[in-house]
Amino acid sequence: MELQLATIETVDGDQHGTPTPTPSLDGALRLRAPDGGHVVISDDEDEQEEDVVAVNGAGKRKKTSNVWLEMKEVKVKGEYKARCNYCYKDLTTGPKAGTKHLADHLKVCTLKKLKTKGGKTMSQSSLMMNAKEDGNVSVESYTFDQEVARRELGNMLVLHEYPLSIVDHAGFRKFVHALQPLFKLHTRNTYRKDIVENFKKETKKAIDYMTKNQSRVAITTDMWTADSTKKGYMAITAHFIDDS
Repeated sequence: MELQLATIETVDGDQHGTPTPTPSLDGALRLRAPDGGHVVISDDEDEQEEDVVAVNGAGKRKKTSNVWLEMKEVKVKGEYKARCNYCYKDLTTGPKAGTKHLADHLKVCTLKKLKTKGGKTMSQSSLMMNAKEDGNVSVESYTFDQEVARRELGNMLVLHEYPLSIVDHAGFRKFVHALQPLFKLHTRNTYRKDIVENFKKETKKAIDYMTKNQSRVAITTDMWTADSTKKGYMAITAHFIDDS
């Protein structure tokens, strides 16, 4: 069995940092793929951090409308907005705006309907046609799960080395909405955090597995320099015999 332990980025032949996924100087996130390849998650657009500040009620007139039970007032880039607690959409707010449009949004908010119906889940059951290898077609129950879809999108970004900024592209967002209108796309920073957290979990699983292994482990290394960035990398690979 072969286990890829880590990939360490080096500069001018020296090790640079620890074998954890960190953004490099060119804004890319580098991980080691299971097949031995080096995965680069580039971020080809400038980061656009959203300036969001929660607004408290100190010194302000108390809000009496029921819509504020399901919304909160935030300050985004200097402007006050009403943010839906379900879909996190920002809507216009203020003395002149009123609250009718906020109530109208809550009536049609898809995520509110999903969260407040029955078991308060983000899942929706439907039927799915499944073709088997023998040619038979079966009808199975399919349940959409927001968290599963979010995790698989992060895995796709790593597997195919797609830039994180793809989740901000208008065409990609339209495509995802056409496939599954219930799926909520997050920002690139959210998926970056998901990928790093998943890497840490997989690393811990590998370490826990190796501590239980009774056989000897042969360690090999491989070093190379990327032509595009002129940076050096070192991969550490472990070979061992397990119980299987």
